[in-house]
Amino acid sequence: MQFTYESYVAMLKELHIKGYHFKNYNNWHETDCSVILRHDVDYSLEKAVLLSEIEKSVFPESVQATYFILVSTDFYNIHSRTSRNQMRQIIDNGGIIGLHFDETQYDIADEREMQKYVREEADILSAVVGTKTDVVSTHRSSQKFLSAEMEFPDMINSYSSTYFKNMKYLSDSRRHWRENVDEIIGNCLFRRLHILTHPFWYMQGREVSLKETLQNAILQASLNRYDNLNDNFKELERELKRTEIERIVYKTSDEENA
Repeated sequence: MQFTYESYVAMLKELHIKGYHFKNYNNWHETDCSVILRHDVDYSLEKAVLLSEIEKSVFPESVQATYFILVSTDFYNIHSRTSRNQMRQIIDNGGIIGLHFDETQYDIADEREMQKYVREEADILSAVVGTKTDVVSTHRSSQKFLSAEMEFPDMINSYSSTYFKNMKYLSDSRRHWRENVDEIIGNCLFRRLHILTHPFWYMQGREVSLKETLQNAILQASLNRYDNLNDNFKELERELKRTEIERIVYKTSDEENA
């Protein structure tokens, strides 16, 4: 499976053809053949919105993907108006918001502290999006967490054995599918699927290398930072024009691809 939107759409359609029902962490057991779509939003809410729009366009009434959002991250600010609007778009497109918890942001001594910080972040996220956050996945999970089968009051742990071992778990972590997703779906090898994707990796039209994907994201971030500065710095264009930054960005990109 390629890392393109077209390939992702083809996967959704194949799941539907093979009889899989799109479910979430609360209702997956309602049918004999179900798939949970999980998206970890590590770097870009904008890319998550794009994926949710694609899901809505293909199956407007049936896709129930869960988008796991980081509260503690340097990549986006969930309290900004832009981020709030993006998360609302995901919900309006049929997505469910879950907590993506980064345990490395804290000095966690034991399970009780882990539960405390997860609860605090879940409450923050719930207040921001206006819907209850009742499912959590971890970002950069430690082996200690993965092996502990931790329970969180009033929340579902997406890494519990129910979803991580009793279902067929497929992941594109680090932009690499470890198994042949197309073959597994096409041959209906499992009745329960738990599929993790990262919206950041997917592009329109053609698949690019991992290096190019990362490079494009970093260069685009330069333009995004200019736009953010323009919103907060009066008459920025008088001192530094956006086209000047674009020339640097696109020249760097062209030289790299030459």
